[in-house]
Amino acid sequence: MPTTTKKIWLWFAPIALVAAAASSAGVYAYVMRERANAQAARTVHVAPLLVSVAPMTVNLRNIHDEPMMLYVGFNLEVGNEATQKLLVLYMPRIRSQLLTVLSGQDSDELATPQGKNALAAKILELLRSTLAADQPDLALLGVLYTDFIVQ
Repeated sequence: MPTTTKKIWLWFAPIALVAAAASSAGVYAYVMRERANAQAARTVHVAPLLVSVAPMTVNLRNIHDEPMMLYVGFNLEVGNEATQKLLVLYMPRIRSQLLTVLSGQDSDELATPQGKNALAAKILELLRSTLAADQPDLALLGVLYTDFIVQ
């Protein structure tokens, strides 16, 4: 009978070790998942900084010499508060420059999505030009249209 008891213990020890290892792995996975969830919860989502440009109406040119108009309003997405403050400060100058750029656009091109994207690129290029003598680099991220009507 003593040999039977030893055989049982020989089988019990590896099974207990495997069970302990599996339970340790489960606890480790659980702790790591909870840590990742806690880190994700701590991540703060910052609202985008926007500068609103009031809607404006301009006359457009086209190849048919028909009178056409563009009614456009948009927000400028900026990367920092310094850029936001500078754009708000120089908004009258910006609107004047925008009216000039917008009035030179072709109505047929603006009716396409590619034309709208090209116009947004021109707006960003215009705004990246110097507004003031000692201005810092502007952190302009994009143009977000709020109104866009070609008629």
